[in-house]
Amino acid sequence: MAKPSANSLLPLLSSWAERMETPAFLPEDPAQFMHRYSSPEDQEVVALTAACLAFGQRKAILDHVEAFLSLPGTRSPAQWLRQGLFLPCLPDSPRSFYRIFSFHALRRYCLALQALLQTHGTLGEALRHHWEKANSPRKPGSLALLLASLFPQECSPLVPKTLDNANKRLNLFLRWMVRQNSPVDLGLWTWFPQNALLIPLDTHVLDTAKRLRLLPQNALPSLKTAQLLTRKMKRLFPQDPLRADFALFGAGIMNTLIS
Repeated sequence: MAKPSANSLLPLLSSWAERMETPAFLPEDPAQFMHRYSSPEDQEVVALTAACLAFGQRKAILDHVEAFLSLPGTRSPAQWLRQGLFLPCLPDSPRSFYRIFSFHALRRYCLALQALLQTHGTLGEALRHHWEKANSPRKPGSLALLLASLFPQECSPLVPKTLDNANKRLNLFLRWMVRQNSPVDLGLWTWFPQNALLIPLDTHVLDTAKRLRLLPQNALPSLKTAQLLTRKMKRLFPQDPLRADFALFGAGIMNTLIS
Protein backbone atom coordinates (compact mmCIF):
# COMPACT_ATOMS: atom_id res chain seq x y z
CA MET A 1 0.00 0.00 0.00
CA ALA A 2 1.29 3.48 -0.85
CA LYS A 3 1.65 5.85 2.05
CA PRO A 4 -1.68 7.69 2.35
CA SER A 5 -1.80 11.46 2.55
CA ALA A 6 -3.34 13.36 5.45
CA ASN A 7 -6.16 14.40 3.11
CA SER A 8 -7.05 10.76 2.44
CA LEU A 9 -6.46 9.55 6.01
CA LEU A 10 -8.88 11.92 7.69
CA PRO A 11 -12.03 10.71 5.89
CA LEU A 12 -10.85 7.10 6.13
CA LEU A 13 -10.28 7.20 9.87
CA SER A 14 -13.34 9.34 10.48
CA SER A 15 -15.52 6.81 8.69
CA TRP A 16 -14.08 3.93 10.72
CA ALA A 17 -14.49 5.86 13.97
CA GLU A 18 -18.09 6.69 13.07
CA ARG A 19 -18.73 3.02 12.40
CA MET A 20 -17.09 1.73 15.59
CA GLU A 21 -17.88 4.33 18.27
CA THR A 22 -21.51 3.37 18.84
CA PRO A 23 -23.45 1.59 21.61
CA ALA A 24 -23.12 -1.58 19.52
CA PHE A 25 -19.40 -1.56 20.38
CA LEU A 26 -20.06 -2.29 24.06
CA PRO A 27 -21.39 -5.88 24.26
CA GLU A 28 -18.08 -7.36 23.08
CA ASP A 29 -15.79 -4.91 24.89
CA PRO A 30 -14.61 -4.65 28.53
CA ALA A 31 -16.06 -1.10 28.57
CA GLN A 32 -19.49 -2.71 28.94
CA PHE A 33 -18.99 -3.36 32.66
CA MET A 34 -18.65 0.28 33.76
CA HIS A 35 -21.95 1.06 32.00
CA ARG A 36 -23.80 -1.26 34.36
CA TYR A 37 -23.39 1.22 37.21
CA SER A 38 -24.90 4.67 37.71
CA SER A 39 -22.59 5.90 40.46
CA PRO A 40 -19.32 7.49 39.24
CA GLU A 41 -17.42 6.00 42.20
CA ASP A 42 -18.50 2.52 41.10
CA GLN A 43 -17.91 3.24 37.42
CA GLU A 44 -14.33 4.34 38.11
CA VAL A 45 -13.21 1.26 40.05
CA VAL A 46 -15.03 -1.13 37.72
CA ALA A 47 -13.46 0.56 34.69
CA LEU A 48 -9.96 0.38 36.15
CA THR A 49 -10.37 -3.29 37.03
CA ALA A 50 -11.76 -4.15 33.59
CA ALA A 51 -8.90 -2.28 31.92
CA CYS A 52 -6.25 -3.94 34.09
CA LEU A 53 -7.63 -7.36 33.16
CA ALA A 54 -7.82 -6.50 29.44
CA PHE A 55 -5.06 -8.87 28.39
CA GLY A 56 -5.39 -11.95 26.22
CA GLN A 57 -8.40 -13.32 24.39
CA ARG A 58 -11.48 -11.16 24.54
CA LYS A 59 -13.83 -13.87 25.82
CA ALA A 60 -11.42 -14.76 28.61
CA ILE A 61 -11.14 -11.08 29.58
CA LEU A 62 -14.91 -10.66 29.75
CA ASP A 63 -15.33 -13.91 31.70
CA HIS A 64 -12.77 -12.89 34.35
CA VAL A 65 -14.09 -9.35 34.79
CA GLU A 66 -17.52 -10.93 35.20
CA ALA A 67 -16.09 -13.34 37.78
CA PHE A 68 -14.55 -10.46 39.73
CA LEU A 69 -17.80 -8.49 39.75
CA SER A 70 -19.71 -11.60 40.83
CA LEU A 71 -17.76 -11.99 44.08
CA PRO A 72 -19.99 -11.77 47.19
CA GLY A 73 -20.93 -8.23 48.23
CA THR A 74 -20.02 -6.41 45.02
CA ARG A 75 -23.40 -4.76 44.45
CA SER A 76 -21.55 -1.46 44.96
CA PRO A 77 -17.93 -2.22 44.05
CA ALA A 78 -16.66 1.04 45.58
CA GLN A 79 -18.32 0.31 48.94
CA TRP A 80 -17.10 -3.30 48.74
CA LEU A 81 -13.56 -2.01 48.40
CA ARG A 82 -13.85 0.86 50.89
CA GLN A 83 -15.26 -1.40 53.63
CA GLY A 84 -12.78 -4.23 53.04
CA LEU A 85 -15.49 -6.73 52.09
CA PHE A 86 -13.15 -8.14 49.45
CA LEU A 87 -10.77 -9.63 52.02
CA PRO A 88 -12.66 -12.92 52.59
CA CYS A 89 -13.11 -13.30 48.82
CA LEU A 90 -9.49 -12.91 47.75
CA PRO A 91 -7.01 -15.23 49.47
CA ASP A 92 -3.42 -14.03 49.79
CA SER A 93 -2.27 -16.78 47.45
CA PRO A 94 0.13 -17.12 44.49
CA ARG A 95 -2.59 -19.11 42.73
CA SER A 96 -3.60 -17.61 39.38
CA PHE A 97 -6.79 -15.57 39.14
CA TYR A 98 -6.28 -14.90 35.44
CA ARG A 99 -3.16 -15.93 33.56
CA ILE A 100 -0.19 -14.10 35.14
CA PHE A 101 -2.44 -12.24 37.58
CA SER A 102 -2.39 -14.00 40.96
CA PHE A 103 -4.90 -13.73 43.79
CA HIS A 104 -2.09 -12.09 45.78
CA ALA A 105 -1.68 -9.33 43.18
CA LEU A 106 -5.44 -8.84 42.98
CA ARG A 107 -5.70 -8.60 46.77
CA ARG A 108 -2.88 -6.04 46.91
CA TYR A 109 -4.59 -4.09 44.11
CA CYS A 110 -7.83 -4.02 46.11
CA LEU A 111 -5.99 -2.95 49.27
CA ALA A 112 -4.40 -0.06 47.36
CA LEU A 113 -7.79 0.98 45.98
CA GLN A 114 -9.28 0.75 49.48
CA ALA A 115 -6.66 3.16 50.83
CA LEU A 116 -7.25 5.62 47.96
CA LEU A 117 -11.03 5.52 48.41
CA GLN A 118 -10.84 5.90 52.18
CA THR A 119 -8.53 8.90 51.86
CA HIS A 120 -10.02 10.71 48.87
CA GLY A 121 -13.57 9.41 48.49
CA THR A 122 -13.27 8.39 44.85
CA LEU A 123 -10.53 7.16 42.54
CA GLY A 124 -10.95 10.23 40.36
CA GLU A 125 -10.42 12.60 43.28
CA ALA A 126 -7.38 10.60 44.39
CA LEU A 127 -5.71 10.90 41.01
CA ARG A 128 -6.70 14.55 40.66
CA HIS A 129 -5.19 15.30 44.08
CA HIS A 130 -1.87 13.68 43.23
CA TRP A 131 -1.88 15.26 39.78
CA GLU A 132 -2.31 18.77 41.15
CA LYS A 133 0.11 18.14 44.03
CA ALA A 134 2.81 16.95 41.62
CA ASN A 135 2.11 19.84 39.24
CA SER A 136 2.55 17.27 36.48
CA PRO A 137 2.87 18.44 32.87
CA ARG A 138 -0.10 17.64 30.65
CA LYS A 139 2.01 15.41 28.47
CA PRO A 140 0.58 12.28 26.81
CA GLY A 141 1.47 9.27 28.95
CA SER A 142 2.26 11.17 32.15
CA LEU A 143 -1.14 10.60 33.78
CA ALA A 144 -0.85 6.84 33.32
CA LEU A 145 2.56 6.85 34.99
CA LEU A 146 1.18 8.86 37.91
CA LEU A 147 -1.73 6.44 38.25
CA ALA A 148 0.65 3.47 38.26
CA SER A 149 2.73 5.12 41.00
CA LEU A 150 -0.27 5.00 43.36
CA PHE A 151 -0.08 1.19 43.46
CA PRO A 152 2.67 -0.92 45.09
CA GLN A 153 5.12 -2.99 43.08
CA GLU A 154 3.23 -6.15 44.07
CA CYS A 155 0.39 -4.96 41.81
CA SER A 156 2.67 -4.61 38.80
CA PRO A 157 1.26 -7.58 36.90
CA LEU A 158 -2.11 -5.81 37.09
CA VAL A 159 -0.94 -2.18 37.07
CA PRO A 160 2.06 -1.77 34.71
CA LYS A 161 4.84 0.36 36.19
CA THR A 162 7.56 0.19 33.50
CA LEU A 163 8.54 3.69 32.36
CA ASP A 164 9.13 2.80 28.70
CA ASN A 165 5.99 0.65 28.41
CA ALA A 166 3.09 1.86 26.25
CA ASN A 167 0.81 1.16 29.26
CA LYS A 168 -2.04 0.22 26.93
CA ARG A 169 -4.36 -0.88 29.71
CA LEU A 170 -3.98 2.24 31.85
CA ASN A 171 -4.32 4.52 28.83
CA LEU A 172 -7.46 2.63 27.83
CA PHE A 173 -8.87 3.30 31.30
CA LEU A 174 -7.96 6.99 31.02
CA ARG A 175 -9.69 7.19 27.64
CA TRP A 176 -12.83 5.84 29.27
CA MET A 177 -12.61 8.39 32.09
CA VAL A 178 -11.66 11.52 30.13
CA ARG A 179 -13.17 11.51 26.60
CA GLN A 180 -16.40 13.47 26.37
CA ASN A 181 -19.58 13.00 24.34
CA SER A 182 -19.02 9.33 23.57
CA PRO A 183 -21.47 6.41 23.72
CA VAL A 184 -18.55 4.27 24.90
CA ASP A 185 -16.29 6.48 27.04
CA LEU A 186 -17.76 7.99 30.21
CA GLY A 187 -15.99 11.38 30.29
CA LEU A 188 -16.16 11.68 34.09
CA TRP A 189 -12.87 13.53 34.56
CA THR A 190 -13.30 16.96 33.04
CA TRP A 191 -10.19 18.25 34.85
CA PHE A 192 -7.87 16.53 32.35
CA PRO A 193 -7.90 17.58 28.65
CA GLN A 194 -8.81 14.82 26.23
CA ASN A 195 -6.27 16.08 23.69
CA ALA A 196 -3.52 15.22 26.21
CA LEU A 197 -4.44 11.52 26.35
CA LEU A 198 -2.11 8.84 24.98
CA ILE A 199 -3.46 6.30 22.52
CA PRO A 200 -3.92 2.80 24.01
CA LEU A 201 -1.46 0.93 21.81
CA ASP A 202 -2.73 -2.63 21.53
CA THR A 203 -1.78 -5.19 18.88
CA HIS A 204 -4.66 -4.31 16.54
CA VAL A 205 -3.92 -0.58 16.67
CA LEU A 206 -0.18 -1.14 16.17
CA ASP A 207 -0.66 -3.49 13.21
CA THR A 208 -3.20 -1.20 11.52
CA ALA A 209 -0.97 1.86 12.01
CA LYS A 210 1.89 -0.03 10.33
CA ARG A 211 -0.30 -1.06 7.42
CA LEU A 212 -1.34 2.56 6.96
CA ARG A 213 2.33 3.61 7.06
CA LEU A 214 1.68 5.70 10.14
CA LEU A 215 4.45 3.83 11.94
CA PRO A 216 7.65 2.11 10.80
CA GLN A 217 7.29 -1.60 10.12
CA ASN A 218 9.72 -2.40 12.94
CA ALA A 219 7.94 -0.22 15.51
CA LEU A 220 7.59 -1.87 18.93
CA PRO A 221 4.67 -1.46 21.39
CA SER A 222 6.61 1.07 23.46
CA LEU A 223 5.89 4.42 25.05
CA LYS A 224 7.87 6.11 22.27
CA THR A 225 5.72 4.43 19.61
CA ALA A 226 2.48 5.37 21.38
CA GLN A 227 3.62 8.99 21.65
CA LEU A 228 4.56 9.09 17.96
CA LEU A 229 1.21 7.68 16.86
CA THR A 230 -0.67 10.03 19.20
CA ARG A 231 1.13 13.05 17.73
CA LYS A 232 0.15 11.95 14.22
CA MET A 233 -3.46 11.43 15.24
CA LYS A 234 -3.50 14.84 16.90
CA ARG A 235 -2.76 16.42 13.51
CA LEU A 236 -5.94 14.83 12.16
CA PHE A 237 -8.10 15.21 15.28
CA PRO A 238 -6.55 18.17 17.17
CA GLN A 239 -9.07 18.29 20.01
CA ASP A 240 -9.69 14.55 20.27
CA PRO A 241 -6.78 12.44 18.96
CA LEU A 242 -8.10 9.27 20.59
CA ARG A 243 -11.12 9.27 18.30
CA ALA A 244 -8.68 7.57 15.95
CA ASP A 245 -8.31 4.73 18.47
CA PHE A 246 -11.74 3.43 17.47
CA ALA A 247 -10.84 3.66 13.79
CA LEU A 248 -7.49 1.89 14.08
CA PHE A 249 -8.78 -0.72 16.50
CA GLY A 250 -11.86 -1.35 14.38
CA ALA A 251 -9.93 -1.73 11.16
CA GLY A 252 -7.52 -4.06 12.91
CA ILE A 253 -10.11 -6.23 14.60
CA MET A 254 -12.06 -6.56 11.33
CA ASN A 255 -8.82 -7.13 9.42
CA THR A 256 -10.13 -4.71 6.81
CA LEU A 257 -8.60 -1.61 5.27
CA ILE A 258 -9.58 0.54 2.34
CA SER A 259 -6.67 0.28 -0.08
